[in-house]
Amino acid sequence: MPAKKTTKKTTNNKNTKKAVAKKTTTKKTTTKKVAPKKPAAKKVTAKKTAPKKAKKIEKYEEAQFLASIKPYALKKNEKYMNAKQKQHFQEILVSWKEQLQIEQDRTADKIQKNVSHFPDESDRATHEEEFTLELRTRERERKLLSKISESIEDLKSDDYGYCASCGIEIGIRRLEARPTATRCIDCKTIEEIHERQQYG
Repeated sequence: MPAKKTTKKTTNNKNTKKAVAKKTTTKKTTTKKVAPKKPAAKKVTAKKTAPKKAKKIEKYEEAQFLASIKPYALKKNEKYMNAKQKQHFQEILVSWKEQLQIEQDRTADKIQKNVSHFPDESDRATHEEEFTLELRTRERERKLLSKISESIEDLKSDDYGYCASCGIEIGIRRLEARPTATRCIDCKTIEEIHERQQYG
């Protein structure tokens, strides 16, 4: 009787060892197949999505602000660039300047807190590309901030709203569409034609 028990135990031990061996081999084969597929998928999506998003956000933010401007209610025989109109454009320029400065500060904080230790090269490249686009956007906004400051100074010196080239009125609606405009529509068109002829 005891001899039979020992044979059963040895056969059971052999069966369990075989089952464990099969499990380990199947696990090894599955991990080898899955691992190389993930980085390839990241590389494809990373390069295509980042630049488009940044450009869309940049255009959307400016368009959103300009669309939020309440049109000035013009009255008959109202003097151009009177106190009310000046106040209207002063509010527009100051609020736009504040909004842009908030964005500039946010980017500065991001630069200081930025940790660019990425083990994967595609992740690092994506991050750097997004960061470069954001810096380019902020550089453009910095130039816009200086234009806004110039426009605020022009308001104080009563030069705001008049064309820098010919001296005629730029117009309330044109200024609402582009608060930093320094030329009337005719002078701006001529300037653009000259630029195209020089560089085109």
